[in-house]
Amino acid sequence: MLELPEDLRRRLERHVVPYALALIDRSAACALRLHADEAGAEHLLLTLMEDEDCAAHRAVVHAFADPGTIAEEALSLAAGILVTGSAASLPFSEGGVRALESARTLGARRGEASVRTAHVLAAALAALPDDLRRDAEDAGADQARLESAFGHADTPGAVPPGGALFRAFSEPAKRALSAAARLARQERLDAIGPAHLVVACLATEPELERIGGLSAARARMLFRGRWVDPTPPTLRALAADEDYQRFLGGLSPGSGSAELLGRFHAGETPEVAQLLARHRVTPALLERAAGAFRDPPA
Repeated sequence: MLELPEDLRRRLERHVVPYALALIDRSAACALRLHADEAGAEHLLLTLMEDEDCAAHRAVVHAFADPGTIAEEALSLAAGILVTGSAASLPFSEGGVRALESARTLGARRGEASVRTAHVLAAALAALPDDLRRDAEDAGADQARLESAFGHADTPGAVPPGGALFRAFSEPAKRALSAAARLARQERLDAIGPAHLVVACLATEPELERIGGLSAARARMLFRGRWVDPTPPTLRALAADEDYQRFLGGLSPGSGSAELLGRFHAGETPEVAQLLARHRVTPALLERAAGAFRDPPA
């Protein structure tokens, strides 16, 4: 459930139909999936576009728009730990995020100037599911040898142990993350996992193949058909950010998911409003469709 101020929760329970209220709560799960610190209105739009039964989704289809395309564009606006590119945005899996955080920890503990590709590779290898990690080690992957590639910082202690995750990542390491995202998209997956990070690090920095004992081609062959990260998400309470609270506080009595969709045109979410307008999901269309689409019973 989405954490909200008590007075706002009571207001929503009075003003929002039960099915739409459940969608609002599900936006927190969407934000968790993207590893956001707080839930935002963009996570609600993603939730609406993923639910084929809700009135908002059906109104978008009625506008001859594609909910999947809208969701892809909304993803680039949503808070979270993602790689955002011209082709598409893609979040990291739970294991992928743990690998990135471990890579930062490696850099911070060793007093490095930045998080390097070698740190990401070592952390990603450690984050692989047990069977993949064993196969990688049997194929020659050597974590200990990778430590020799970490190097030393010109400015000791430059990698902070916390804060924005990618702030201290080097440009070569960021290129490896982008390559991992491309690989995940090629495999038609919805998240970037540790296996993608391993192959991308080896492919973008070939020197690590020699040092780490495993080639990118060999790793790709080992991981074929086994890319999906099975690490379960870390469940935690998630609050709505202030903008999202204002968004929800402006809902009228009797609001369903179609009214939630229309609320994006109220002026508080201009980027989302522009996104919807590009797909012909306009206030005029939503007004004409009012009453034509209803949410299912709760």
